Amino acid sequence: MEIKRDLYLNKLIERRDNGLVKVITGLRRSGKTYLLKNIYRNRLIADGVPEENIIYLALDQNTNAAYRNPLLLDEYLQKRIQSIRGRCYIIIDEIQYSQTVPNPYLPEESRNAKNEITFYDTVLGLMDQCDVYITGSNSEMLSSDILTNFRGRGDEVRVYPLSFREYYTSSGGSISAAFRNYLYYGGMPMILSQHSTEAKANYLQTLFRKTYEDDIISRYNIRNRDDFGRVMDMLASSIGSLVNPTNIAQKFGQNQKLSVSRNTVAEYIRCIENAFLIEQAKRFDIRGKEYITGQQKYYFTDLGLRNARLNFRQFDLPHLLENAVYNDLRIRGYSVDIGRVQANIKGENGTVQRVWLESDFVLNNADQRAYIQVAEGLDDPGKKEQEMRSLLHIRDGFPKIVLVNQDIPAHRSEDGILIMSITDFLLSEQFYFA
Repeated sequence: MEIKRDLYLNKLIERRDNGLVKVITGLRRSGKTYLLKNIYRNRLIADGVPEENIIYLALDQNTNAAYRNPLLLDEYLQKRIQSIRGRCYIIIDEIQYSQTVPNPYLPEESRNAKNEITFYDTVLGLMDQCDVYITGSNSEMLSSDILTNFRGRGDEVRVYPLSFREYYTSSGGSISAAFRNYLYYGGMPMILSQHSTEAKANYLQTLFRKTYEDDIISRYNIRNRDDFGRVMDMLASSIGSLVNPTNIAQKFGQNQKLSVSRNTVAEYIRCIENAFLIEQAKRFDIRGKEYITGQQKYYFTDLGLRNARLNFRQFDLPHLLENAVYNDLRIRGYSVDIGRVQANIKGENGTVQRVWLESDFVLNNADQRAYIQVAEGLDDPGKKEQEMRSLLHIRDGFPKIVLVNQDIPAHRSEDGILIMSITDFLLSEQFYFA
């Protein structure tokens, strides 16, 4: 079964032969390799590119370990290119396995970190001859340095686990049942080939432990695996809640009777973010138009991995719904913040208090903006008023949307707020900015 990933395929097609290195980043096992090695490769062939003109090399395979040396990688690729007529398309998979080596052409006494040779040098040397694509699963090595190290010639495409739309298109069945499974087991592509609940749980738990946790601990030489695991657990338990390294460190002392510094917690979180397991959403003052320092929210890139980390014990539906919507917005390409707006609220005794109200998401894309609130339901009048309150106090004219976990037709409230089903929103191709 081939899962269609047209969103990413179209991005690659748009970038073909644009003179830039296409850097495909994202969580390991999220489908980057299949996207390039199968889906995009087949498209190139369908467009008339000879098969021999497509060079694929996976650096995470032991048989290719020698090519983790950028000099040997360059030598190998140059030989392949010379034997091919016409335009070449080079795909280097899992580039984070590449190593940095001393420049052998300099006197030994002159060699230092500034003149070491990296995969960036190799890739840049190929660009005039070939269209180059690399994949990587470590943001510290790639995302933050793409423009700098590729000298303005890097073009990033971020790949996420399956959106609910991709998941449902491949799994079928009832929408409600598919959505429950998606919230529970997530959207890692291989989960669709696991047919029993036991197989799905085992796959995700093994994947988390062996592919992500072990890789992070090894890559960053983390000495205290237990403390690192506890930070991971706290983040998994806190999706949709405001946290920061300081209060996580404090919880160690309160709940675990352990002492872990704020800086250590911050470093652990940075490592987890670099592996694309989580993303941070910052708080934004909507009226003041500035970011608020202090506590932020963290969301797991895949809910199945989050649930597996907690042994499937914490199925807190409101936060899982919020995380699923956040992921979908990021997949669609929006920058997403947590909104805050000040409002004057009249209390039961008639006094007016100035309070902060939270909007779940403020999303932006160029000159477009929208505000989204996520709710289990709006049947209770008090709950409806609570969910609508922050949106009603945002005075600009951008769209305001409430997504509910109910099977209801899309409609607008008297105040013009769009109310619709979460699954209808996740399955839609368009976005409701109008």
